[in-house]
Amino acid sequence: MSALAALFRREFALAWAGGGGTAGPAAFNLAALALAPLAIGPAPDILLAAAPGIIAFAMLLSTLQSAERLFSEDAGDGTLELYVLSEQSFALICLVKSLAFALAVFWPAPLIALLAGIAYGMSGEASLVLALALGLAAPGLALVAGFAGALAAGLKRAGLLIALIAAPLQVPVLVFAAGAGRAAIDQTGTAGANLLLTAAFSLAALVLAPAGIAAALKARLE
Repeated sequence: MSALAALFRREFALAWAGGGGTAGPAAFNLAALALAPLAIGPAPDILLAAAPGIIAFAMLLSTLQSAERLFSEDAGDGTLELYVLSEQSFALICLVKSLAFALAVFWPAPLIALLAGIAYGMSGEASLVLALALGLAAPGLALVAGFAGALAAGLKRAGLLIALIAAPLQVPVLVFAAGAGRAAIDQTGTAGANLLLTAAFSLAALVLAPAGIAAALKARLE
């Protein structure tokens, strides 16, 4: 466990410092949120109706923006080979690496969602529910993006391929997360169910994605 803890600290520090850390995804998230009203119009009722979906979609874009660098450097400098040869389970290493990257890079996303919800006209309670939903979705989104990044590791201009692989798999959990925000706005009482479904997706990704990431990376090394 001490080796995994050391790996988590190393990967967290590298993700925090490399490629702008949180700055790139956060800026991408904010840019999408700022530009969306130009497309749908400034009417308050329209912005309120669209807010949960726009905020969830902006988070999806921010996860895709940074997924390319999750494994690309390790594939190029020989680090992956060392991980495969280590005594630790390679799938567990992939899980630790992905979670460290997600924590270092995506921690501002729920806070941005909270502030964006208020800016789009949502109540404080509804904005908090949406932020909680996206916080629950973050591990699942990061692991799915990590799986796509593993499939594209070492390829040039892999960003488009990652988006094509990851986005269809990420949309369901974002539907649940946005549904929680919509239910909180409409006060229909189904926000809790959507939060549970969002959490279930992330738990399923925690169980299934590491093995898929490890298999994809091993295939790249063969």
